[in-house]
Amino acid sequence: MATEKAQPYTYDLGHMLINDPNPLPTLTNNPDKEALLANIAQDCAQNLINQLLTTCPITRSTDDGALQIDLPGPVLQLPREKPVPKEKEKTKWDKFAEKKGIAPKKREGKMVYDEEKKDWVPKYGYKGKSDGGDWLVEVEDEKPEKEDKAGSKKGYGNPKEILGGPERRERKMKARKGK
Repeated sequence: MATEKAQPYTYDLGHMLINDPNPLPTLTNNPDKEALLANIAQDCAQNLINQLLTTCPITRSTDDGALQIDLPGPVLQLPREKPVPKEKEKTKWDKFAEKKGIAPKKREGKMVYDEEKKDWVPKYGYKGKSDGGDWLVEVEDEKPEKEDKAGSKKGYGNPKEILGGPERRERKMKARKGK
Protein backbone atom coordinates (compact mmCIF):
# COMPACT_ATOMS: atom_id res chain seq x y z
CA MET A 1 0.00 0.00 0.00
CA ALA A 2 1.65 3.20 -1.13
CA THR A 3 0.70 6.45 0.55
CA GLU A 4 1.63 9.87 -0.80
CA LYS A 5 3.39 11.87 1.89
CA ALA A 6 5.39 15.07 1.67
CA GLN A 7 8.37 13.33 3.24
CA PRO A 8 8.91 9.55 3.04
CA TYR A 9 9.03 7.30 6.07
CA THR A 10 12.39 6.22 7.48
CA TYR A 11 12.75 2.62 8.63
CA ASP A 12 14.92 0.83 11.17
CA LEU A 13 13.98 -2.80 10.61
CA GLY A 14 16.42 -4.07 13.26
CA HIS A 15 14.34 -2.32 15.93
CA MET A 16 11.09 -2.72 13.90
CA LEU A 17 10.77 1.05 13.96
CA ILE A 18 9.17 3.45 11.49
CA ASN A 19 9.60 7.22 11.70
CA ASP A 20 7.07 9.58 10.14
CA PRO A 21 8.70 13.03 9.81
CA ASN A 22 5.49 14.67 8.50
CA PRO A 23 3.93 17.15 10.93
CA LEU A 24 0.54 16.38 12.44
CA PRO A 25 -2.31 18.79 11.65
CA THR A 26 -3.52 20.84 14.60
CA LEU A 27 -7.07 19.99 15.49
CA THR A 28 -8.96 21.31 18.47
CA ASN A 29 -11.87 18.89 18.22
CA ASN A 30 -10.99 15.87 20.40
CA PRO A 31 -12.97 13.11 18.52
CA ASP A 32 -11.45 14.17 15.18
CA LYS A 33 -7.95 14.17 16.70
CA GLU A 34 -8.35 10.59 18.05
CA ALA A 35 -9.63 9.32 14.69
CA LEU A 36 -6.79 11.07 12.82
CA LEU A 37 -4.10 9.65 15.16
CA ALA A 38 -5.58 6.13 14.84
CA ASN A 39 -5.57 6.46 11.02
CA ILE A 40 -1.92 7.64 10.95
CA ALA A 41 -0.86 4.82 13.32
CA GLN A 42 -2.62 2.26 11.10
CA ASP A 43 -0.87 3.60 7.97
CA CYS A 44 2.52 3.46 9.70
CA ALA A 45 1.95 -0.11 10.94
CA GLN A 46 0.86 -1.28 7.47
CA ASN A 47 3.91 0.34 5.85
CA LEU A 48 6.25 -1.24 8.41
CA ILE A 49 4.79 -4.72 7.86
CA ASN A 50 4.93 -4.23 4.06
CA GLN A 51 8.59 -3.15 4.30
CA LEU A 52 9.45 -6.17 6.51
CA LEU A 53 7.79 -8.63 4.12
CA THR A 54 9.40 -7.17 0.99
CA THR A 55 12.98 -6.60 2.17
CA CYS A 56 13.70 -9.25 4.85
CA PRO A 57 14.16 -12.95 4.00
CA ILE A 58 11.48 -15.31 5.31
CA THR A 59 12.71 -18.73 6.47
CA ARG A 60 11.14 -21.82 7.99
CA SER A 61 12.41 -22.96 11.41
CA THR A 62 13.97 -26.43 11.49
CA ASP A 63 12.75 -27.12 15.04
CA ASP A 64 9.00 -26.68 14.73
CA GLY A 65 8.50 -25.63 11.10
CA ALA A 66 7.29 -22.12 11.95
CA LEU A 67 7.91 -19.21 9.59
CA GLN A 68 10.29 -16.50 10.77
CA ILE A 69 11.68 -13.26 9.40
CA ASP A 70 15.42 -12.62 9.74
CA LEU A 71 15.80 -8.97 10.77
CA PRO A 72 18.85 -6.94 9.74
CA GLY A 73 21.04 -5.23 12.31
CA PRO A 74 19.72 -2.06 13.96
CA VAL A 75 20.56 1.27 12.30
CA LEU A 76 19.50 3.69 15.01
CA GLN A 77 21.71 3.96 18.08
CA LEU A 78 19.41 4.05 21.08
CA PRO A 79 20.67 6.34 23.86
CA ARG A 80 21.63 4.97 27.27
CA GLU A 81 21.00 6.68 30.57
CA LYS A 82 24.33 5.48 31.99
CA PRO A 83 27.59 4.46 30.33
CA VAL A 84 28.30 0.82 29.53
CA PRO A 85 29.64 -0.84 32.70
CA LYS A 86 33.34 -1.66 32.76
CA GLU A 87 34.43 -5.25 33.21
CA LYS A 88 35.50 -5.86 36.80
CA GLU A 89 39.13 -6.71 37.42
CA LYS A 90 39.70 -10.26 38.69
CA THR A 91 40.77 -10.69 42.30
CA LYS A 92 43.88 -12.60 43.28
CA TRP A 93 41.73 -15.57 44.30
CA ASP A 94 39.86 -15.58 40.96
CA LYS A 95 43.16 -15.55 39.05
CA PHE A 96 44.56 -18.35 41.23
CA ALA A 97 41.37 -20.44 40.94
CA GLU A 98 41.34 -20.04 37.16
CA LYS A 99 45.02 -21.01 36.94
CA LYS A 100 44.55 -24.12 39.12
CA GLY A 101 41.17 -25.06 37.64
CA ILE A 102 39.21 -24.67 40.89
CA ALA A 103 35.47 -24.37 40.29
CA PRO A 104 33.06 -22.81 42.79
CA LYS A 105 30.88 -25.16 44.84
CA LYS A 106 27.55 -26.01 43.31
CA ARG A 107 24.39 -25.85 45.40
CA GLU A 108 22.40 -28.26 43.23
CA GLY A 109 22.59 -31.40 45.38
CA LYS A 110 21.99 -29.86 48.80
CA MET A 111 18.18 -29.76 48.78
CA VAL A 112 15.74 -32.70 48.64
CA TYR A 113 11.96 -32.68 48.23
CA ASP A 114 10.25 -34.07 51.35
CA GLU A 115 6.94 -35.76 50.47
CA GLU A 116 5.62 -35.55 54.05
CA LYS A 117 6.22 -31.81 54.42
CA LYS A 118 5.56 -31.06 50.73
CA ASP A 119 8.56 -28.73 50.72
CA TRP A 120 12.26 -28.60 49.83
CA VAL A 121 14.52 -29.31 52.82
CA PRO A 122 18.30 -29.75 53.22
CA LYS A 123 19.62 -33.30 52.78
CA TYR A 124 21.30 -33.20 56.18
CA GLY A 125 21.94 -30.83 59.06
CA TYR A 126 19.55 -28.41 60.73
CA LYS A 127 15.96 -28.98 59.61
CA GLY A 128 17.28 -31.59 57.20
CA LYS A 129 15.43 -34.62 55.92
CA SER A 130 15.83 -37.39 58.49
CA ASP A 131 16.17 -41.06 57.67
CA GLY A 132 13.19 -41.88 59.89
CA GLY A 133 15.34 -43.12 62.79
CA ASP A 134 14.37 -42.75 66.44
CA TRP A 135 15.00 -39.30 67.80
CA LEU A 136 15.33 -40.69 71.32
CA VAL A 137 17.55 -43.66 72.16
CA GLU A 138 17.62 -45.15 75.67
CA VAL A 139 21.02 -45.88 77.23
CA GLU A 140 21.52 -49.16 79.12
CA ASP A 141 22.20 -48.84 82.86
CA GLU A 142 25.08 -51.32 82.97
CA LYS A 143 27.03 -52.75 80.14
CA PRO A 144 27.91 -56.42 80.47
CA GLU A 145 31.55 -57.36 80.87
CA LYS A 146 33.16 -58.89 77.84
CA GLU A 147 35.70 -61.67 77.85
CA ASP A 148 38.68 -61.33 75.60
CA LYS A 149 40.42 -64.22 73.84
CA ALA A 150 42.62 -64.98 76.84
CA GLY A 151 39.58 -65.46 79.08
CA SER A 152 40.02 -62.40 81.30
CA LYS A 153 37.05 -60.12 81.78
CA LYS A 154 37.13 -56.56 80.63
CA GLY A 155 34.64 -54.28 82.26
CA TYR A 156 33.43 -50.81 81.63
CA GLY A 157 33.41 -48.29 84.41
CA ASN A 158 35.91 -46.70 86.80
CA PRO A 159 39.45 -47.06 85.38
CA LYS A 160 40.92 -47.31 88.91
CA GLU A 161 38.90 -50.45 89.51
CA ILE A 162 40.05 -51.91 86.22
CA LEU A 163 43.74 -51.28 86.96
CA GLY A 164 43.78 -52.95 90.36
CA GLY A 165 41.06 -51.32 92.37
CA PRO A 166 41.31 -50.68 96.13
CA GLU A 167 44.07 -53.27 96.62
CA ARG A 168 46.39 -51.30 94.41
CA ARG A 169 45.74 -48.16 96.41
CA GLU A 170 46.59 -49.93 99.66
CA ARG A 171 49.85 -51.23 98.21
CA LYS A 172 50.81 -47.73 97.10
CA MET A 173 50.10 -46.29 100.57
CA LYS A 174 52.24 -48.96 102.25
CA ALA A 175 55.08 -48.31 99.81
CA ARG A 176 55.02 -44.59 100.62
CA LYS A 177 55.09 -45.18 104.37
CA GLY A 178 58.03 -47.53 103.98
CA LYS A 179 60.23 -44.90 102.33
